[in-house]
Amino acid sequence: MDINVVIGAALVCAAGGILPWINSELALVGAALLLPRPALLVLVLACAMGQMVAKLALYGATCWAPHRLPARARVGLARAEKYRDRPRLMGAAVFTGALVSVPPFYLVTLACGVLRIPLALFALAGTAGTVVRYGALAWAGAALGTN
Repeated sequence: MDINVVIGAALVCAAGGILPWINSELALVGAALLLPRPALLVLVLACAMGQMVAKLALYGATCWAPHRLPARARVGLARAEKYRDRPRLMGAAVFTGALVSVPPFYLVTLACGVLRIPLALFALAGTAGTVVRYGALAWAGAALGTN
């Protein structure tokens, strides 16, 4: 039963990575309420990987077809173009977007794809921020539960 909860939460996190109206955080906290504490690390890692696989697909899609973004988004991204050659700043922006989702990590992902931020930088910073955010949420969910 526990593995089904982990897989289900990871799939919701993957779907939420592409469809921003799906609340992956709620799925993670709900799963943390159901699981014993030793399973929380597996839950966090599975959900983070589900989220990042989706974000990497979104990143790839925007690298491949940036012209498909709305004109308003392209104008905003053109202003961010000057930051492309500042990898520390871009890494911090990706980490922060993944950590607190302000600005939403979805928008950060689109910007990184269009600006062609190095894939390794995006993947590492995004995964780190997502693991920290999901870890804090899982801990909070477990603290609320009876596990």
